[in-house]
Amino acid sequence: MPQWEYEVLDLNEIPKRTSLLDVLNDAGSRGWELVSISSLNIAVLKRQIAPPPPPAETRKARQK
Repeated sequence: MPQWEYEVLDLNEIPKRTSLLDVLNDAGSRGWELVSISSLNIAVLKRQIAPPPPPAETRKARQK
């Protein structure tokens, strides 16, 4: 089952001359996916956490 990490951005703190799309595209380029924007202008983003590698014993069993 995938595991996720979350990020919260207060869009009210973005400088007036900065484009909201630029901020979201930058986050997207770092693997973040927009989940929602609240009525208070708070963006919630998520990205999948890479699963840890299997233990060495499991890798050896797979190689046989």
